[in-house]
Amino acid sequence: MDLSKLSDADLMALKAGDLSKVSTEGLLSLKPQPTQSEFAETGGGAAVGRPVRGVRLNVQPTPRPLESFAAGATRSVVDPLLAVAQGVTGGKGGVSEAVKRLAQESQVYEEANPASYIGGRIGGAVLPAAGVAKGVGMIPSFARANPYAQGAAVGAISGAMQPVETGETGLPMYQQAAQNVATGGAIGTAIPVIGRGIQAAGGAIRRGLGLTTGAGEESISQAIKAGREGNQAFLQNIRGEVPAMDVLDQAKDALSNMRAARSQAYRQGITSTMPDLEIRAGKPLPKMPPKLDFAPITGKLDEVVESLKVKTPTGSQFKIGSAEINKIGELEDVVKTWQKDPALHTAEGLDALKQRLDALYPDSPMQRQVQRAVTSVRNTVKDTIVAQDKNYAKTMKAYEEALSLEREIERALSLGNRSAADTAIRKLQSLTRNNANTNYGYRLELARALQQQGGQDLMPALAGQALSSFTPRGLAGQGAALGIGAGGALTVNPAALAALPLTSPRLVGMGAYGLGRATRNIPKLTDAELRNMARMLTTQGVQGAINE
Repeated sequence: MDLSKLSDADLMALKAGDLSKVSTEGLLSLKPQPTQSEFAETGGGAAVGRPVRGVRLNVQPTPRPLESFAAGATRSVVDPLLAVAQGVTGGKGGVSEAVKRLAQESQVYEEANPASYIGGRIGGAVLPAAGVAKGVGMIPSFARANPYAQGAAVGAISGAMQPVETGETGLPMYQQAAQNVATGGAIGTAIPVIGRGIQAAGGAIRRGLGLTTGAGEESISQAIKAGREGNQAFLQNIRGEVPAMDVLDQAKDALSNMRAARSQAYRQGITSTMPDLEIRAGKPLPKMPPKLDFAPITGKLDEVVESLKVKTPTGSQFKIGSAEINKIGELEDVVKTWQKDPALHTAEGLDALKQRLDALYPDSPMQRQVQRAVTSVRNTVKDTIVAQDKNYAKTMKAYEEALSLEREIERALSLGNRSAADTAIRKLQSLTRNNANTNYGYRLELARALQQQGGQDLMPALAGQALSSFTPRGLAGQGAALGIGAGGALTVNPAALAALPLTSPRLVGMGAYGLGRATRNIPKLTDAELRNMARMLTTQGVQGAINE
């Protein structure tokens, strides 16, 4: 009661005991005032909960954003436990009432700070969703199931993790829980379709930026990947801090690593072609290897040499240049050397001849005829060994495949010693650009082979080079930039001017790298686990909105 607020007339009327003469303002000041808080203080300090008596000086009238986030996270973590408790008890023993009360109290936090509360709900759902995703991902049959069946199963599990908030018990509660499971299954079935749409949209954005910048979609994808991995080669190349030749040296190192791996695998496999030991005079000695027929090799040599000549009435003449004639002479000398020594007419000896012929193979594209001749003779040598030694066939299969891949990489990317450096760099840089003039898909596969077998990933550095320019690359990119710029200038359209940064490879590349860095701390689950967790979170969110 505060008498200081009463007028003199009110005080005189109060003294006479006649309240009918006290003014309305005076009567209101005579009413008892409540304490500073009518509600219990929450852990975070928001004025929600049950009414209590007493003064709470640090209580706020509404929850703060951090409190709403914590409340949402707590509820997401607790919900699966309450759902299990309801299933076991049928909601009796005060379980359903507790669930209902928790939902009502949480509503205060949600209404005060919707964004913070939803953020907390998502954050709190990550842990149980990841656990379920990990569990179902370990089931082989589930991993092989149709994506829609997977979605339905994960959605049903998510629905089962949602407690019934109506306060019902017994059969009505179980009916509502079954409805949650059915709703979750239906939502989960639809999620793969939505996911594919989002994935397609993301791909369309990358393709669009690849077009407006002229740098190609692969460059944008590599920039995001480089950001996630913190790849310094990308940053050094996009900023122009290293010479373009570095990536060429890296490619050649990778090719050298492939050759070394091929040689090592060959040395290990060729031991299977060695003759077994036999006991002679009480000592283990190798069996004498069988002699192989050398005639098919000399026959093939004569055939290919004759194919390089033109016959005249007085004899024949080579129809190739002098440099190629010299190489053919070397080929004939090597074969004749092996032919004269019968000790070399074994699997091991003919394999040595094949290696010698491999070393004779010319790198220059100007010597196609010699390349054909050397390849024909060396293949005949290989076939001669294989026909009489089956173990050799197994060893040589992997060797031949590796050698063929190396030569194709060397040819397609111009990594030979005699190739011009600028030609090789241009071909390497074309790996990031998908157009009709770059043979993009084929060369990209060769680059991936270099990464897998040569231990060198060229793509981050190449993407950095492709995105290093501030102005669009190529005619398509420049045309896009000119159109946007001209449109903005002529119409003074702020939207058109705002789109200009999307044509700058450097700006787009650094933005994509930053996006990758921002997402680098996302848990590294398998693709299947990430899909399952995404479905779980999406299903819980949609179902929560339906229930509320």
